[in-house]
Amino acid sequence: MKVSISRVKLFKACRRAYWLKYVQGLEPVQRADALETGLTYHELIETLYKFGDLLDVEEQYSKEQAMAVAYQKYIYPQFAMRVVEEWFEYPLNTDDTLIGRIDGIADDGWLVEHKTTGSPIGEDYEYSLQWDEQILAYMLATGARKMWYTICRKPTLRQKKDETQEEFFQRMVDWYDEDTDSKIRLLQISRTDEEVEQFRQSLLATVWEMKYLQNVQDEERFYCNPQHCMTWGRRCEYSPVCLTYNPDKDYIEFTKNEERGRNYEFSEIR
Repeated sequence: MKVSISRVKLFKACRRAYWLKYVQGLEPVQRADALETGLTYHELIETLYKFGDLLDVEEQYSKEQAMAVAYQKYIYPQFAMRVVEEWFEYPLNTDDTLIGRIDGIADDGWLVEHKTTGSPIGEDYEYSLQWDEQILAYMLATGARKMWYTICRKPTLRQKKDETQEEFFQRMVDWYDEDTDSKIRLLQISRTDEEVEQFRQSLLATVWEMKYLQNVQDEERFYCNPQHCMTWGRRCEYSPVCLTYNPDKDYIEFTKNEERGRNYEFSEIR
């Protein structure tokens, strides 16, 4: 079974959403705005490292470009990258593989991960990183124990009626110059061998449970977790069909990947 850390995290967060996405193969037709912003921002950061500049990008005068300009000013000079985007497959045992993509590897060998947020970057955000399984997953797969972690807050400004797009863009860029640490930050994160090994054991137990439930195919065991319904301040993308899903019906909000469930068949419980 091949699993990504995002798949594992969704299984832990809400089994119903997991069932709809990974067993039924439902994919939302329209991505959430926050996801689109994150993807575009990552593409711009990738452009910056590949070409050394952000000139002539397609997302000109956008909030994502303003975020990338802030990154170029405050974070880019602090470390160099020898690899931009690194895909990995790490065998957990003879049957199961952890797969994923790291945003990059710095010249000093540290891993690099870029994140965006809609909230001020403070102690609560830093504290939450202590429990971030994504960091531990990347360290397990690569053998690294240190990471450069970049966080950029999305601009909260609105365009004025008499303001041109270029003027608004410049105001967003200037926004990062005040109270900078709460808007864009570079953190250094390290983990011990013992912490990574503890995560590996926990991950194996979770994967075992995922395989078992998928083999049983008992829909009732894939129950909804109401605490997940408004994660990140927005409705779960599967809320339109969460309580009323019928596998025999087509839903305009989703496409269906018939291969997804079959690609993760249960083999043998170990």
